[in-house]
Amino acid sequence: MCTSIAIEAVNHDVFWGRTMDFTFDPFKPSTDSKITAYPQGYTLKGLQQEWTTKYAFAGVNVNDSLFFNDGINSAGIVGDAQFLEEASWDTLDNLQQRSLKPIIGEEVVAYVLSNFGSIAEIKSAFTHFGQVKTNYPDWDDADTGIPTPIPMHYTFFDDAGNSVVLEPVNQGAFKIYESIGVMTNSPEYPWHLDNLRNYVQLTNHNLGQQQLNPQLNIKQIESGSGLLGLPGDYTAPSRFVRSTFLSNFLAPFKREQGICQLYNVFKAVTLPKGIEHVNAQSEKCDYTGYWSGYDLTQRTFYVQPEDCPTLTKFTLEKNIDSKITKAISHELLTK
Repeated sequence: MCTSIAIEAVNHDVFWGRTMDFTFDPFKPSTDSKITAYPQGYTLKGLQQEWTTKYAFAGVNVNDSLFFNDGINSAGIVGDAQFLEEASWDTLDNLQQRSLKPIIGEEVVAYVLSNFGSIAEIKSAFTHFGQVKTNYPDWDDADTGIPTPIPMHYTFFDDAGNSVVLEPVNQGAFKIYESIGVMTNSPEYPWHLDNLRNYVQLTNHNLGQQQLNPQLNIKQIESGSGLLGLPGDYTAPSRFVRSTFLSNFLAPFKREQGICQLYNVFKAVTLPKGIEHVNAQSEKCDYTGYWSGYDLTQRTFYVQPEDCPTLTKFTLEKNIDSKITKAISHELLTK
């Protein structure tokens, strides 16, 4: 479970964020999620390949590995990985026979952010990639209870508002779409777009009243009637619908308000602990382990963990020349 949302200020600056929703604490010692940044020209050692970064990038990763949940690069591209039940893989031999270049799903975000400077480049490159099926030790060592490979799909935006959705659902090969600015989880992306057709009646203004006949005038109760029927549960389809309408109904805002407006719209999909246990007998439950919000123009992002309202800020500087790591604060700051 996760949700990502992109919004635009009146000057067209893009702000993008995501919730990281799972059944484990992403900051426990075995998982050790933190902010990590790499400079341009740095050699990255992946599980099955090495490459040199063409762009500096930073984000939130796991166990000091190349498994980045989300991140941004120096070209202004931001993106993430989210759970998708329908994701698929193929063997290395089969991918080679299909003339597809193997890529490991857990390393997709790091690979994209370190290699590509435009959405067009990403779209073109991923017509030639296929996910190879393999375990990912850095995640398996994190003791999350979720085995690898993890079924996922991926979304990326640039600072001009261009976007791409990558879904590895064709025996590891990717189906590629443009994003409407929202992503959740299963089913596949086109299903969510079709599902929006069930909610064409939703609007951002009160409906007031309806005169059904001369004797019957039905008046709304207080306010909010325009969104009657907006789904309120935390399933992926409902979060997709809720995020789509709420993010598009936001009042116009200046870029200085971008992160706050992004944070506010995410309140509707942030999942507290305890309200979604995996089954009736389990103590384990899905919840939002952290929220991250990105200001693409400033190459700056903020991370808020589940246990604290404090935001940890990080800016990807132009002159970064070495690897940087930064712990995410869990200390409540007050004035």
